[in-house]
Amino acid sequence: MKARKLIPALLALAILAAISIGQTAFAATQPFNFRCRTKIIRDGNVRYENRPYNYSFLVQVLSDNNGNKAESSLNRRPFVTAKPGERYAIALHNPLPIRVAVNLTIDGINSINGKPCRPADGSKWIIEPYSFITIRGWQVNGQDARRFFFTSKEDSYAKWRSNSWGQDLSVNCGVIGAAYFWDNRELEQYYEQNPVYEYTRRTHPFNEILGSKKDGDCALPAPSAQDSCREKKMQAGTGMGERESNPVQQVYFNYNTGMYKPNQAVIIYYDFAKQPTPPQPFLSMNFTPEM
Repeated sequence: MKARKLIPALLALAILAAISIGQTAFAATQPFNFRCRTKIIRDGNVRYENRPYNYSFLVQVLSDNNGNKAESSLNRRPFVTAKPGERYAIALHNPLPIRVAVNLTIDGINSINGKPCRPADGSKWIIEPYSFITIRGWQVNGQDARRFFFTSKEDSYAKWRSNSWGQDLSVNCGVIGAAYFWDNRELEQYYEQNPVYEYTRRTHPFNEILGSKKDGDCALPAPSAQDSCREKKMQAGTGMGERESNPVQQVYFNYNTGMYKPNQAVIIYYDFAKQPTPPQPFLSMNFTPEM
């Protein structure tokens, strides 16, 4: 378990995704295993156990024109085919019964402050328990965002930001990464208030967490969609499109558990055609500088 960290995070005020899990056709999921102190009431007797849990974190790429983007596979990760000029959004789901903070990167660039970052670094989006939020663009100030859209690598936001960093950030065009974090003490408090009831005298033991979803409710396997990619020379990236209203509020958030390593995060690759070497979602309180 990592040390507790106090970070600035953004609470999206304007856009909540009206998506139910049962309606999800295509989604990238990443399971995450951890242990949490849990209150157990077994045959009326109270005890505490450090129980294992497995939650699946879900991310969707939503096209303005076609809805959920169909997925195939690249290096055992989901892959979606980009179309030049296509506007899109990212839907992030929180399967936990407590709030989480999410570091969302596009082409290795943080979607809030426009900087390359590691999974635990940078600004993060706050998602309420069992909820979706939809991020439609780069957050450029406290009131506005500018749309995500697929474009050439040369015209991408990452390429434009390369001048500020003295290195070619566009080498990681073609990847979306989402790393989730939360406070394990809040989860322990939830399980204290919502204990697990067990009855050993029954033929079929009753074992569920009252008031919560069962582990695995959100674990939707990505379907094996037919790969419709066509070989093209141009590589895809994400540009900074038109401005739209997206008011946010800055809050401070404690976390000590989550996806500290890049291979633990939810990762989706995209391109006009599959590339042999996948880019990296994470590299090494401001908003993203505008092009």
